[in-house]
This record gives sequence, C-alpha cells and structure tokens, in this order.
Amino acid sequence: MKKKVLFGFALLCGVFLTNVMAAEPSVDPATYAPRGANGEFTLASKWLYSAKRLNYKVAADLIAPANTARGMALKDGKMLFIDRSNKRIVVVNGTTGVKEAPINLASNLFTYMGRNKANTADSLWTAGLWGFQDIKVDNAGNVLVGNIITSNTGRFQVWKVDMNTGAGTLVIDQANLATLYPLATSMRFDAFGVWGDVNSKAVIMAANAANPAMEVYRWEITNGVVAAAPELIELDNSEATGADFAKMTNLGSAPQVFPLDENYFYVDGNATFPTLVDRNGNVVDGFSKNVAALKDEITIPGTTLTMVTAQNGVAEFEVGGKYFMVMASSNTDKVPPSAFRLFQFADGNKAFSGLTCLWTFPQEGMGDVSNTYRVAMPCVEVSGNKAKIHVYVGENGYGMYEMTVANTPVDQIFDNSVVAVTVSGKTINLSEMVSTINVYNYAGQLIARDSKVSSVDIDASGLYIVKATTVNGITAVHKVVIK
Repeated sequence: MKKKVLFGFALLCGVFLTNVMAAEPSVDPATYAPRGANGEFTLASKWLYSAKRLNYKVAADLIAPANTARGMALKDGKMLFIDRSNKRIVVVNGTTGVKEAPINLASNLFTYMGRNKANTADSLWTAGLWGFQDIKVDNAGNVLVGNIITSNTGRFQVWKVDMNTGAGTLVIDQANLATLYPLATSMRFDAFGVWGDVNSKAVIMAANAANPAMEVYRWEITNGVVAAAPELIELDNSEATGADFAKMTNLGSAPQVFPLDENYFYVDGNATFPTLVDRNGNVVDGFSKNVAALKDEITIPGTTLTMVTAQNGVAEFEVGGKYFMVMASSNTDKVPPSAFRLFQFADGNKAFSGLTCLWTFPQEGMGDVSNTYRVAMPCVEVSGNKAKIHVYVGENGYGMYEMTVANTPVDQIFDNSVVAVTVSGKTINLSEMVSTINVYNYAGQLIARDSKVSSVDIDASGLYIVKATTVNGITAVHKVVIK
C-alpha cells in the first residue's frame, strides 16, 4: 500500500517538474503612448518572458529544448507550442503566462506503414525529416500539427490532435509529390497555414522554402475529405505586377502562409515582408504600396525603428469596427532585436496604402539569441473592445499585450464570408444577389456601382476593391485582380 502511494507521488512530481518555471513573469517596462485620433487606442504589457527581461534563460524557463519549439498557436486563451524534442504540446495560460500540463502526443503521429526495403513485409516508417514541427488552430478550434519535408520525395503530413488524449487523426498524407510535381525537386515545407474547419470545409497551404522556387501548395478540404492532390500556386515575381516579389528566386528560409479565406493569403518568408496574394499567385497588396510604413518614428520620439525581413509571422484582427495588423518587425541582430509592429488599416478595405504605424513592441525587443528557423509568431484573440496579442519569438521568449479600443461605434458591419467573389474575364461575380455593390480602383476612385445584382462588368485590367452589401446590411470587402 505504501509503495503504491509513493509511486503515485513520484508521478505527480514528474508532471510538475516538466512545467516548473525558474523565473517569474515580468512586464515590458516601456510606456506606450495612446494612439488614434482621440487617443482611443492603448497598449499595455500584461506579462513577458524574454531574453531581454532575463527571465527566459535557463531550461526551466524555456518552452522546449533549444531550436525545437518551432510553432505557436492560440486556442481559448491558451498558447500552444509544439515541442518536437519531447513530442508534445506545451500549454501556457495566456492570461497569466504560467505553464499548464502539457499534452503528450501519441507515438503514431508522423508515421506510416510501408514495405521494407527487401519487400518482404510491412514496416513502420517515419514521415518527413522532422515530425512535430508546426502547430496551427483552424477557425473551428481544431488543433493541427505538421512535419518538415526537404524534397518532393518527402511525405508531408498534417494531423488533427485530440487535446484530451493526445491521439491524432490524419488529415493530409501526401506521399506522391514527386509523381505529381516531378520537376519540383527543390521542395521544402517548414510550416503550414489553415483556414476553415478541417472537419467540413477548409484550406491548408504550405510555402516552398527551396531555391529556386516561388510557389505555394494548396490543399482543399470538402465535406471533411482532402483533395487527392494539392494545387500548385506560382507566385508572380515580375517587375510589372509582382513588385513585392520582383526578381526574387525564393521566399527565404522557413516561409509561412496565412490563409484569410478560400482565395487570399499572406506569404511571409525570410526574404520578404508580409505580402497579400490571391489564389492565382497574383500579388494583391504589400509594402511596395507604402514603403514609408517600414519606418517607425512614433514609438520612440527622435528614434527611427526600421522594419526588416527575416522573421516570419503576421495576423489581422478587428476591434470595434477598426482593422489592425500585427507582424514580426525585426530580426535578432537588429534594433530592437526580435520585436513586433502593430498597424491600423485606414478602413475595411484593409489596403497597405492606408497603413498607419501604432507601436513597435517591446521597445527593447525580446532578445538577440539566434533563431535560424525564423519563427516570430503573433496570435490574437478579441473580446469586446480588447485584443489580447500573444507573441512568441523562438529562443527569445513569449508574452501577452492587451490593446484596448475605446469610443469606437461600429458604423458598418463587415463579414467577408457572407459574399464570395470570383472573376471570369472582365466580369466580377458574386455568390448571391446583393443590395448594393461598389467597385473602386486602387487609387480609391469609384468606377462601378449597381444594386440588386450578382455580377458587374469592368472594362480595364487592374486591381480592384469590391464592397458588396447584402440585403441584411452586412458588407463584404474583397480585393480582386482583373487581367
């Protein structure tokens, strides 16, 4: 009887020790001046573990052993980190910064059955170079984990995880990329992105990190079934129409894809700034339209903080009818090292040309410890008039900032999912008849307006903003390219 009690106590201690923290959470000591026309935007550090704060230094503080926590996601106020060394999900309370019990993942994840080399029996094989590489949460709250492949002979897998048991359900098992794309011998997936609900309708995407390769692969899931083959999207890197990727031969190391819906996604790689792209690979928007936004001269008066490529991570969010974007803004060797930048869009069109810098944070950065896998991930949850901005920079720490938006009545209700927009030739087609449609060119000029229609014809090629309002008064805003 005593032996059983002691054994149980040892197990409890083992669980506790895997989550013990040697340091206490700190806060960013900087003060962030209110922004907005009437000072209605405020930003405050709630808690922070960082190399700069000296509380993210020893093993007990770290999310995982060095170089092995390469992805972060957010679900129900919990920060989720994938630990490829221990094959588990590390869980952090997003409100307090305290580690909770990890989710140990089932041993069959990132494996498959295949014939042995002698072709005499089936054997258990490991998929890809590394499993347990990236983690994302879809719009329905499903937690997904993915692996790395380094050529078109690799087996790319994405698994859905049961957060209660650690068991996995295979979502993507792509073993025939060499057959589908025999010319794409230079192929490397480090991360993936997801939009939708993988149990019903979703899109999963991965950017190719190899050189030469300016491409993204897209898997479509319909009725819970993934398409047999991914769609190859070649990114426009021409000088004429692909300015943000012009003359580039690859995206740089560890590129990320962040799908916004079925047709649009951000690409962010070591060699790029976040760039908005459509399903046909057209560059829709990017910092080439607003180079001035790369310089922040407002966070620290008298000091210019220049945003650079190298770290990969971006997120859009909306609070009280206002639209924002947060992204990685500096590498570990820049000033400040490993920081983020928060922008406001001018309106629901969410055009880069209307970006206004609000703050670069932390002002001192997170730290300058080398992070060769380029993860600098922001994830945002919005509740009421507050946005909780959770940030993670590999090897340098993690934290949570809270942005409050006061006195911002909602003038219009936006929901881009209510109306889908497609282009056929010079015709813009809507998924339903709408109350009104307004089409603007990129200079903001109204070039077409109609009511009670489901399509509109445009004469000239170019980039357009489509604002369609349903009979229920909900407005969808989409960017389209007409060739």
